[in-house]
Formats: sequence, structure tokens, C-alpha cells
Amino acid sequence: MKKLVFWAVLIAVALLSVSCKGKKDKDKLPQGEVHVSQYAPIPSFKEVFRTLDELKVKDVSVSLPTTVYKTKQEEARNAFALGLLTADAVLAAKGRNKAKLVDISTQMMNLTPLLKLEDEINQLGDNMKTLIEQEKWSELDATLDQIEQSVKDKLWDMENYENYTLMILGGWSEAANRVAWLIKQDYAPEKTVILAQEGTWNSLVANLELVTSEHIINNPGYKESLPLAKEIQAIIKAHKDRTYTSEQLDQIIAATDKIKAAFQK
Repeated sequence: MKKLVFWAVLIAVALLSVSCKGKKDKDKLPQGEVHVSQYAPIPSFKEVFRTLDELKVKDVSVSLPTTVYKTKQEEARNAFALGLLTADAVLAAKGRNKAKLVDISTQMMNLTPLLKLEDEINQLGDNMKTLIEQEKWSELDATLDQIEQSVKDKLWDMENYENYTLMILGGWSEAANRVAWLIKQDYAPEKTVILAQEGTWNSLVANLELVTSEHIINNPGYKESLPLAKEIQAIIKAHKDRTYTSEQLDQIIAATDKIKAAFQK
């Protein structure tokens, strides 16, 4: 019996000592040393484009900017520009504007090396060129879907969440900007429902706030776009039965124009 008590006490002491050591070691860990990724995957900007047919626009490509978006060759800027140009490419394909689509796809190819996305973009890009020449518009639309998803998957798999977020910001900024502009041409409140993407903008702002890389947080594009993204988030939240006024559309266009300009500085 004494032996039994002895061993029970010994085991208890050993367990207590391990427990205390674990707590002590944990207490010694520097604050902020453990980084847990909380980046959220974000839906494609094509959620906005899916209902373009309901707007009954004769030529969607009239919404395309007169010149192809260009920025300095730098990683963060390239990520943003790639997302933006993918959105423009979708609009060009929907509008069956062959000349614009060629120019946009060429510029997209120029952005890939710094992002380590040559394989994904160039392989699909060759296929896209063939489809453009043959004017296979429905297949082009599917290929652009594939390009966007492939790039998002690659950046996510590489755990390059910051460039992933900037690319998504580019796509959603351009989508919101151009769709708001199209609605303004023949405004009706019910048409604005497609812009009520509150969850997307919440996730996008949350992701942007997680960025820590100095070369990004010191970039004018990022510095200026974060408060502007929050401004858009607030506008999107301020809907009335998921619709927006003409003035709110103007605010969305103005804020997204500023984001686009910021990444060109």
C-alpha cells in the first residue's frame, strides 16, 4: 500500500512539473511571434458581371477604358494590375471587342514574371490568342474564368496572400467601377442590386488590413487604397433594400478611380 501511495505521489509531482514547465515555456514566447493566417478567400468579381445581360446594354465594351491600364513593373502593382486587366478582358470578351482584347491580353502577359505566374498565364494565354483569332467568344469567356481561378489558386498555394489580395482588389475595383458606370447610363434603382456585395468588400478590407510586408505597406497604391476600400465598404453597407442611389454610384466610381490611379503612382 505504501509503495502504491509513493508511486502515485511521484507521478503527480512529475505531471505537475511538466505542466508548470509548459506554462513557463509558453510564457517565455515573445508576443506576436506566432502568426496565424486569417486571410479569407474572396469570390470572383464575375459575380457582378454575371448579371450584365439584365442591364440590357447594347455594347458592353463601351464601358472599357480608352487606354489599356499600365503601371510600373513592381510586384504589388503588377498583382493589382493583373486583377484589373482580367476584369477588362472579361468585358472585352462579353462585348466581342477583338482589338481591345488583344491589347489587354498582351499587357497581362507582361505582368507575370515578377509574380512567378508565367506558366499559368502563358499557357492559357496562348490558348486565348487562338480563340481571339477564331472569335470563339463563349470559349474565351470560359478561358478567362480559368485564368483568373488558376492565378488565384497559385498565389494561395504559394501562401502569397498579400499579392492574392491585391489582385482581387484590382478585379473588384474595376468591376464595381465599370458596372456602376454602365448603370449610370440608364439608371434604375433595381439595376444596382448587383453591386450589393457586402460580404466581399468586408473580406477584402479585412485581408488588406492583414498586410505586413514593408514593400507593400509603403507602396502609394496600398497606402491610399486601404481607406478608399473602407469608403466603398461603407457605401455598399448603406444600401436601401439592396439598391443604391445615383449619387452613391458616383461615389463608388470616384473611389475606385482613385484606387486605380494610386497604383499608377
